[in-house]
Amino acid sequence: MLNFAPMQTEQKYFEDDVFKERLMINVNADKRELSSNIRAARAILNSFPDVTIIINAHSYTIGIKNPEYTVNEKLGDRKGIMSEKGVTAGFKSAKKQGCKVVVIDLDEHIWLVRPFELSKYISRRKADFEQGLIEACYVVFNGEAVCVNAKEQTRREIESIINELKP
Repeated sequence: MLNFAPMQTEQKYFEDDVFKERLMINVNADKRELSSNIRAARAILNSFPDVTIIINAHSYTIGIKNPEYTVNEKLGDRKGIMSEKGVTAGFKSAKKQGCKVVVIDLDEHIWLVRPFELSKYISRRKADFEQGLIEACYVVFNGEAVCVNAKEQTRREIESIINELKP
């Protein structure tokens, strides 16, 4: 009789050159998105000194996109949206992945932040926050980040916070 033991996989990480142990990168992280993931993570860490981020190992399961981050011990994913309308799809995708944190990365495809439009789409996700499906939303732009929460903030408050990202 064959005896199969579950495969033990040891997680190995390396420290980021800039943020050291606050940004740990799995050696099996997705290489195609690694530079974007590091860039956005550094923006968050630069803006929030009490945050730690792990860039997770990439999953090679077909049809399953695994969360890229663990932010303060909660699963999170970076969404490089093409426009403010991408917030809706980004939140839906993050929820399917089991994420509690959504990182809206404007630096990936957007050259101009429009706080009114962005706050409108984030505030429409209020139910996600109220139901505890999403706990935090970081918005990254121009190497900086802000954190918003539609459960605790009105659309106008979210707009004001996002306005802080304007150069």
